[in-house]
Amino acid sequence: MPLLSNARRFRPVLLALVPCAAALVGCADARGRFEDFQNRLHDGGAEAGATSDSGVPDAAADGGPCTPPPPGTVSGPALLAIDTNLAAGHPILFLGNIDTPALEGTTAVHFVYRALDSLDRSTPVGPQLEVGPFPLHDGELIAPVPESELDGNANPVLHGAPITSEMTLTGQICGVRRFYCGTAEGHSTGLISGPFTGHFGITLLSNPAAVPERPRFGCAPNDIAEPLSP
Repeated sequence: MPLLSNARRFRPVLLALVPCAAALVGCADARGRFEDFQNRLHDGGAEAGATSDSGVPDAAADGGPCTPPPPGTVSGPALLAIDTNLAAGHPILFLGNIDTPALEGTTAVHFVYRALDSLDRSTPVGPQLEVGPFPLHDGELIAPVPESELDGNANPVLHGAPITSEMTLTGQICGVRRFYCGTAEGHSTGLISGPFTGHFGITLLSNPAAVPERPRFGCAPNDIAEPLSP
């Protein structure tokens, strides 16, 4: 999972919509998008949707305590998608490798990854990040993410505009599955400041090139992103 990291090593990222500067390239209809953002902010945001690289949704647990996967049983390429009410339905994507070492008498999650360019959902952008390991006591993941900046090319709403935010990801990592999910809560600062809520999804992939056409970003059945425009 992308999971997250500890406060010492994590260099997070999260999506908070920022206005388009005059010099920013590719900002057609920026005013309309900003007005949509303002409406979602006042309305509390809209829900959006999700799928594994096989196209078949896997079960996702987001309830009470559960049994985490045994140490070492979940590993390999993984996609982290984070969606918030500030830009609902437009998740930020991170691709990397996940592993689940033993820690504190249970399983932990460790992730090495990079953000993906929002224009093609395949080109890595920004620096490589390493997060975790986070121990999963009773399968519960709680990951506070300190304030940091997301590479602007990973911004799915205003490509090229960097994002600054801090957040906490909370979820259940139960058993050996191809998909895990949970919620996100945080705060953005800068030209647009304020609290936000959202969702995250972690999809285990068959290989790094198998990023789904419609990435899954939350626990709800309809938490699936739209495919990229041709």
